[in-house]
Amino acid sequence: MIDFKEKEQYTYEDLLQLVRVLRQPDGCPWDSTQDHHSIRRCFLEEVSEACEAIDQEDPAHLQEELGDVLYQVVFHADLEREAGRFGMDEVID
Repeated sequence: MIDFKEKEQYTYEDLLQLVRVLRQPDGCPWDSTQDHHSIRRCFLEEVSEACEAIDQEDPAHLQEELGDVLYQVVFHADLEREAGRFGMDEVID
């Protein structure tokens, strides 16, 4: 069982923690086996969907898709953190 507290609103720190919880050996079986190559297509799809929301001038859809893109960025950065190369602090910098 994944131990993550439900909240009405989540923070950036919660997002970082969620990715780490999902990637733990006892986390989500799908998330824990992914690498940059296996989720590359997901990243491209989320960016494409965000661009579509921009084209449609749909702020609610854009908000949702930007969240999905952000999750992908955090996921990729966490893969690098696990490998000891860099993490989100370095991406933000």
